[in-house]
Amino acid sequence: MSNNLIIISADYREKPSGIPDLLIQSGAEVNFFQLKIGDYVINDEIVVERKSAEDFIQSLVSGRLFIQCANLSRTCLRPLLLLEGNPYQTAHKIDRQAIKGALLSIVTAWQVPVIYSKNQEDSAAMILLLTKQTLQQSHLVRFSCYKPKRIRNHRLQFLQGLPKTGAVTASRLLDYFGSIDAVVNADVKALQEVNGIGKVVAEKIREFLTGK
Repeated sequence: MSNNLIIISADYREKPSGIPDLLIQSGAEVNFFQLKIGDYVINDEIVVERKSAEDFIQSLVSGRLFIQCANLSRTCLRPLLLLEGNPYQTAHKIDRQAIKGALLSIVTAWQVPVIYSKNQEDSAAMILLLTKQTLQQSHLVRFSCYKPKRIRNHRLQFLQGLPKTGAVTASRLLDYFGSIDAVVNADVKALQEVNGIGKVVAEKIREFLTGK
């Protein structure tokens, strides 16, 4: 498995956590953006909202948690909540049943799976494992947004059929080139000008389009 294909978009506010550095040290390509939803986007397929146990409880108390889960559930990517640490052992005095109820609501009401990690190192390892699994399942064709009503969404859905191209990369391609025709006719060098597309992915896109 080529590490060149391990592409992770991270919100720049995740830098202090040290997790992006751990991912880079493990061979992943990490690109920093100000993500509107989530903290990490894995190979344009999975969006991960990472929360430490403290942040999880603070978000629950403030009501921000459920707003974020609602946004995750509406994304075209597959959502995931990564809970780092034990939410039952924090400095906040909150009833255990309230925490259990919140976790159940996330899974059932918003249909956002929850996975757990012990610390930052464990979170980085979990994100890498998720990334490698998406690569192993790359033969599966997924379209997350069905029946798009706007012409731009039709174009984005078309572009998501390209190799290693999910919702985020499709949007960047369309924004950069302006049309499907321009994307189809772009060479490897031009494709690499798009954020998140390296040489290996650019070559795979060209191979797919030309059949060579």
